[in-house]
Amino acid sequence: MQHDPVTDVVEVRAGLVLGRYELLTPIAAGGMAQVWAARLRGARQFQKIVAVKTMLPKLSEDAQFEQMFLDEASLASQIRHPNAVEIMDLGEAHGILYLVMEWIDGVPLNHLMKAAKIRGGVPLPIAARIAMQACAGLHAAHELHDERGRPVGLVHRDVSPQNLLVTYDGVTKVVDFGVAKATALGTAAVTQAGQVKGKVSYMAPEQVNGEGLDRRADVFALGIVLYALTTGKHPFRRESEAATMYNICSKDPVVSPSSVIEGYPAELERILLKALEKERDKRFSSCDEMLRALDALPSHLRVGSDADVGHFVRELKAERRAEQKRRIDEALARADASPSGAWAAAELTGRVSVTTTPDLSGVTGGMERQALRNRWIGAAGLVALAISGGVLAAVMLSRNPPATQEVRVIDAAEPPAPGSAAPQGPAHPAGEPAGEVTLDQLPPAVDNVQKARPAPAAPQPDTTSERPSTPVDPGPRTNKPQAPPKQNNDWKYGPGF
Repeated sequence: MQHDPVTDVVEVRAGLVLGRYELLTPIAAGGMAQVWAARLRGARQFQKIVAVKTMLPKLSEDAQFEQMFLDEASLASQIRHPNAVEIMDLGEAHGILYLVMEWIDGVPLNHLMKAAKIRGGVPLPIAARIAMQACAGLHAAHELHDERGRPVGLVHRDVSPQNLLVTYDGVTKVVDFGVAKATALGTAAVTQAGQVKGKVSYMAPEQVNGEGLDRRADVFALGIVLYALTTGKHPFRRESEAATMYNICSKDPVVSPSSVIEGYPAELERILLKALEKERDKRFSSCDEMLRALDALPSHLRVGSDADVGHFVRELKAERRAEQKRRIDEALARADASPSGAWAAAELTGRVSVTTTPDLSGVTGGMERQALRNRWIGAAGLVALAISGGVLAAVMLSRNPPATQEVRVIDAAEPPAPGSAAPQGPAHPAGEPAGEVTLDQLPPAVDNVQKARPAPAAPQPDTTSERPSTPVDPGPRTNKPQAPPKQNNDWKYGPGF
């Protein structure tokens, strides 16, 4: 099956440049998108590592998933809080939608929980600090207002350990607003009837039942996260999704943490049981209210500094951090060493010059097509010029046979030395050409003529000239004209700043 090299969507791979961002190495993948470590290049050799989220190719034709991707950009980009991921940019290149986020040097909470399990789990003070910061990030999202000051009613709907990142400095950040819903403004993200979005095992009862949602659905999901974080057990998960959903929606209350872990602190248990109330009116009314309850815990049940959390994370995941840094450093080295690397070091009028080796399988868009046409037209012109030069040389040979004419090549750009007479050619019959051609007059085929010509006839003595009677053959020409440097116009079609 043949593909159109101009319209096909390119393969998302390391080295691909999307707008101003050069993909380095993949770091995560989900059901809707893949996340890459990428390099942002700016003027005067500025560069910065960012995270680029690309929609999976199999979903690129799905209008619903595309809308979810766009909603994430438009909603989450408005959140400004240290405990929520920052959305920096949204773009489309080569038929690929991509979302640019701040680079978070950390690990997903589910990885941290798995690594801590062999040590007896995450200590309660560390767990409480992580939950407090997650509450803060979610509350900032819930409090989002539009430009007119109206509340957006944003609900994350997918709070889970996979979507909470803990940095090596001990800061927790809420990520992935891909299925977030603006409930107050009736945006395009509204769920259709009978449709459920999010991870089943972290849903609130009203979410499972397809009812209207508000911020208390995220409170319930965060209560599940804190339960699993402090007990090592999921409060509702069963052998199948259907059984899990039934357990979430049943009237039976959640199993108390103290029945799972002996000596579980009563103060923390009360917070968990309130967050996991099946009836939403009995839960915390907001994540901020839950945060205040956690902050009121005794000092021995919560750490007071991010540094304590950071030390715990670095101790558990030092090898993962070193491995990820090694992968990024190697990817940067490969990109810099590539002779056809995506980015050139030169700058032109304040913008970085982009010199890429054309990848015909990935060229899309009007500007890229025009650049491709220009390259082909230029190549065709060079071929036509070479053919015309050969024809011209053949015509000259037919008019001036080499047996009766000597062709000598001189360089018009090199004048004779001071005080010396200009070199004179041998005498020729009247009406015949002088037999001397300057480099700027020489057709391309003369090189071959000079090498293949027969030996010149013996000249008649010339008593009027001081030159030797035998002409000196200049021999093989070594000062061939150099073609003018090809002007690089790729910067016209590359990303600007």
